[in-house]
Amino acid sequence: MRLVALFLGAGLASGCATGNGASLTSKFVKKGKPVVDGGGPSLAVNPPLQEQMKMIRHLSTRPVMKESTGAKAESVDPQLAAALRLAAANPSPENHLCVAREYFRLGILDTAYTHANRALLQKPRFAEAHEVLGRIWRDWGLPGLAIGPASRAVYFDPSSAAAANTLGTVFDALGKPVEARQAFARAVALDPGAGWALNNLCFVELRMGRLAEARSHCRAALHADPRMTAAGNNLALTFVASGDAAAARLAFLAAGNPAGAAYNRGIVHMASREYTQAAEAFEEAIAARPSFSAAKARAHEARMRAITSHHD
Repeated sequence: MRLVALFLGAGLASGCATGNGASLTSKFVKKGKPVVDGGGPSLAVNPPLQEQMKMIRHLSTRPVMKESTGAKAESVDPQLAAALRLAAANPSPENHLCVAREYFRLGILDTAYTHANRALLQKPRFAEAHEVLGRIWRDWGLPGLAIGPASRAVYFDPSSAAAANTLGTVFDALGKPVEARQAFARAVALDPGAGWALNNLCFVELRMGRLAEARSHCRAALHADPRMTAAGNNLALTFVASGDAAAARLAFLAAGNPAGAAYNRGIVHMASREYTQAAEAFEEAIAARPSFSAAKARAHEARMRAITSHHD
């Protein structure tokens, strides 16, 4: 059974025209030992040549980002334009980080990378810039290159829940759920009200099959932020994984996702070889979301299996 849980990042601070470079997670409970502590990480901004070559090979298979994309964004996005003006007037590490964050928000990762590195060249121990760099590598699909800056972010600011959360997402992308869970738990310990960290802890517990723990964390995330659809969906998926289709449907509907509710109910029926009921559930998902291509493929598969099973 293939279940798709929803991950959340801590988010990057917007409105950084103040120049303080603060993250969204400024309220902490306690400080502690960094997740990664090897006596002090390397301060090298750029990865070693071998890793750079790996990056080049990887990116060579991806569409090339045109320079005009960034230029167009600067002309139509007021937040980016304001950050660029501030950095031009005062090219401080904090202002370059603001620019990097805005480009990251817009998905223009190459230019975000440039400005994050400019911030680090001026301020090598700048934890938030290391975190942004880690997110960039992660979103480029290269978590192996993200682990260094994400770990440095935690090392240089062990009180940052956002940095611990980012490190957790990198560990998960590397297929290391135990380490990811530790990082997310650390983020929650630093900021117990961080719904995004609680949701991610739910996510990784669900991936590890620890359904009771996952359910508890998702409910805590929803308590922290009742509007968090991702946590509601992940809570529903804990019921799907345990085979409780009725509870899953109610949880999906409560999260405002009727298409997801029907789709995952169909997955449960498929796992039980109830193909006719599965097809009906997938068709209900399609009715709720006509562009739901995965549901269309599953509906066809279920109908074909239903026909085949009747002839057996």
